[in-house]
Amino acid sequence: MQADSQGMWEATRALPEQMETALSQISTVCDLPNKDHIEHVVVVGMGGSGIAGDVAIAAAAPYMPIPITIVKGYELPSYVGEHSLVIAVSFSGNTEETLEVVSRAIDHGAKCVAVTAGGELDRVMRERGGCVVHVDGTIPQPRAAFGALSVSVLGVLDQVGLFPGATGWINLAIARLKERRIELDSADSIADVVASQLSGTIPIIVSSGSLGKVAAMRWKAQINENAKAPAFYSVYPEACHNELAGFDAYPELLASDFSLVILRHDHEHPQIARRYQFAAETIGPRFAHCIEVGAHGVGELANLFDLTFVGDYVALSLAGRLGFDPGPITLLDKVKRFLAGSVVE
Repeated sequence: MQADSQGMWEATRALPEQMETALSQISTVCDLPNKDHIEHVVVVGMGGSGIAGDVAIAAAAPYMPIPITIVKGYELPSYVGEHSLVIAVSFSGNTEETLEVVSRAIDHGAKCVAVTAGGELDRVMRERGGCVVHVDGTIPQPRAAFGALSVSVLGVLDQVGLFPGATGWINLAIARLKERRIELDSADSIADVVASQLSGTIPIIVSSGSLGKVAAMRWKAQINENAKAPAFYSVYPEACHNELAGFDAYPELLASDFSLVILRHDHEHPQIARRYQFAAETIGPRFAHCIEVGAHGVGELANLFDLTFVGDYVALSLAGRLGFDPGPITLLDKVKRFLAGSVVE
């Protein structure tokens, strides 16, 4: 029986319902700024919270009339000011990088919205006149709140008028996740098969475009945090201009210790399919395993969440195979204590 002290399996399975709850609550948030006074959007966040900004860039940016960027660090872009909408995402509300950036954004006159379960970010925003979108604080880890955080960011953009129609795309994604969950909960699901192939190897996960980049990034991070295992990702077509050249060295190591995972979706450029064909035929045989996972669903958002949902199950299954409790992230907690000046044992 796999140890799961924080209920990560249950939280992962509940992703569709988590998204439904977040969607139902978004219309009750405080007054949001008028889109006519906004020239650009900046999403601020780290790790399992920050990826909500990547989702927004993949799903909303192609349809938005103004630019949207993401900050993952301490630096506030110099252009942020009174015509900026800054969305700060921190599940705990205590992420030091996010707190520093949003405080400076408020100082610069930006219109700020926080997506959080509470913590210091909630306090700062309330004291300084910002808007707060709350998510369910009973979710065990930020990475398990992926749906709630992403839907909240997309919902803010919809409510402001910068991504109209987001609700429809979110509902299509939820419907697809409920279908996929039935498949993933079955015996010998694709997640179990992929996890069994990845066990004992280091995955290199590739995909294409903004949608695929987020999916590959999520797979990597979930394997890192849940399975406590190394994983890496890259994005086509860029990888075809550098990374592929690195597969000539150490052929024995590549063949025994690395797996290639290709994440496919319905919104690939036609030339990407040819690159994948080349990778599967020429590069794939050099790896211990070459695995292809395809997305299903209507629209970019459904494709994105479909891929990440499979990856979440893969990471949890892999954690069990490797003998790890998926919830605790001891080393990352040590980093935070070290930065806070605590003694790290």
